[in-house]
Amino acid sequence: MAPAVDPIRLAMSAEGIARRLDACRPHARVKVGLLLNPRARRIASRVQRERLRRLLDGADAIEQTGDLASLRRAIARLLCVRQANVLAIAGGDGTLHHAVNALLELTRESAAAAGVPIPMPRILILNGGTLNIVGRTVAIHGQPHSTLARFLRYFDGAPLSRVPARRLPMMAVRWGDTSPRHGFVFGSETIYHAMELYTRFGAGYGGLSRFLLELGRGVLFGSELWQHERWKLDPHHHDLLIDDRSFNPYVAVAASTVDLTLAIAAVRAIRRPLLAPGFHAKVVVEQRPQQLLRMLPAVMTERIPEGVVDLPNASRLQLYGPYTLDGELFHEPALAAQRLPLTVEVAAERLHAVPGELGATQW
Repeated sequence: MAPAVDPIRLAMSAEGIARRLDACRPHARVKVGLLLNPRARRIASRVQRERLRRLLDGADAIEQTGDLASLRRAIARLLCVRQANVLAIAGGDGTLHHAVNALLELTRESAAAAGVPIPMPRILILNGGTLNIVGRTVAIHGQPHSTLARFLRYFDGAPLSRVPARRLPMMAVRWGDTSPRHGFVFGSETIYHAMELYTRFGAGYGGLSRFLLELGRGVLFGSELWQHERWKLDPHHHDLLIDDRSFNPYVAVAASTVDLTLAIAAVRAIRRPLLAPGFHAKVVVEQRPQQLLRMLPAVMTERIPEGVVDLPNASRLQLYGPYTLDGELFHEPALAAQRLPLTVEVAAERLHAVPGELGATQW
């Protein structure tokens, strides 16, 4: 029996690069490869995952990843062994985040080895997680198996050129001169701490409700949790630079290249017009806890209350501290001799996601 092919080695080889180039020709037939996170909330049961498996043919059609270390190899296998030109991602915003970063890194290294640009697959987002912010931006709704089944009804066997693709701009986030992470929704240190607390309350919309209820109780009446954690709402006294503007002090900044929707069709904090330049940033400069609490309903919508500065077409942030990106938490580098500046910029890379409107002809 022939030895198994190492997908990473194949991805860097002339053969693997040729396979990717061939798969992404406009007239190549659509071939879906599914990257599946078995811990994602909507596909946590075996029954739900089997419904996805039955939709695709071939033992090489699905890669189930249980940890971050296996992501890169799984993507290489789908793109270079199966020759998938549509990468379906079944998971939440965190799964999408890590998959996108692994895909970008693999593609960048393959392009360096080949000396030619390597085309990216279409991204089909299957909303398998809790909030699914990026999926809703491209009008993907419903259960993962329904989305995949509908896509296959439209495009199975069709040329790749028939598949609509919406441009998904990203931000590149880096400490100092380290390699960047790419993502869609950024939050500064205060939001990082809020995400930690939100996770303690169970995540999801239930966890968000419990977190906001406890925050209100703590600010208005005091509580043990509030006494212990209130420092996390203290203003920051280093400069926050956004393009040509400086903020000091400030409490938090959020930025997004996608619609920031916090509940399905109900609460949208940021709306991004198609092809809008840069990213949308919101800076909270109000410092009084009780006033911050009163502002929350407006902050979580598109309204701009007093105490919030709205910058809809920013291109660069510079600040300090840990951050969140697509709901994932990132600590400051532990070995740095001093605090490294954190820079958020518009990424040069673009993804092309399949929109929910499968009959669309222009994006």
